[in-house]
Amino acid sequence: MIPYKIIKINAIDSSNNEIKRLYNKKHHSNGLVIWAKNQTQGRGQGSKSWLSQPNKNLTFSIFLSGENSYFSSPLCLNLIASLSVKKVLACFGIKNISIKWPNDILSDDKKISGILIENLFKGKKLMGSIVGVGINVNQITFPENYNAISMKIIMKNIFSLKKVLHKFLDIFSHNIILYKDFDLLLKEFNKSFYRKNELLEYKIKGNSKRGKIIGLYDYERFHVLNLNGVKETPKITDIKIIY
Repeated sequence: MIPYKIIKINAIDSSNNEIKRLYNKKHHSNGLVIWAKNQTQGRGQGSKSWLSQPNKNLTFSIFLSGENSYFSSPLCLNLIASLSVKKVLACFGIKNISIKWPNDILSDDKKISGILIENLFKGKKLMGSIVGVGINVNQITFPENYNAISMKIIMKNIFSLKKVLHKFLDIFSHNIILYKDFDLLLKEFNKSFYRKNELLEYKIKGNSKRGKIIGLYDYERFHVLNLNGVKETPKITDIKIIY
């Protein structure tokens, strides 16, 4: 089991940033959890921001030491975190959950959670990973241009942020062990893959194509069926899915 140590902070720019600061000061430890009640500069994938009303949603980050071989590839951590969020939501009654690559979790095609994983290296050696998670829990209004939803909107109930956090930590610890079997991890992730086997647009090294994303193929590649019926396995880093 991961030896969690939870630090709750009323307001911070970003829980991921706070772990980085503690890491640089050598004040980090394996299983450190920073729980931010209010993130003033929450971050999503790339340059995107994560907007969250104070004290309404769950925003936290976990530090995992690179010395602990929890997973065989950085990709595994992304998949495990996504599946853990999915199971947490299901435990609280949320249905129709899917995982939109690379880091969004949807319910009824609306965003309910996001994940941001950052790896810390010293040269080529992985020193640790930060798993940042945001879950829309009790917020009921979102900007018009945000296709978002929350647990409260769906279930018509107010949820305890603490209970949701602890449920995630329990499930995440369990899944870290369960999904050491990569074939099982791949199977479970592909069952939840958003718009799997639907015709959509994607780009490979900037070139636009249309086809069906069958799912992930292995640690580094997607499984794609193009319009000519030919199966391709492009690298994850080379493909961008246009949703």
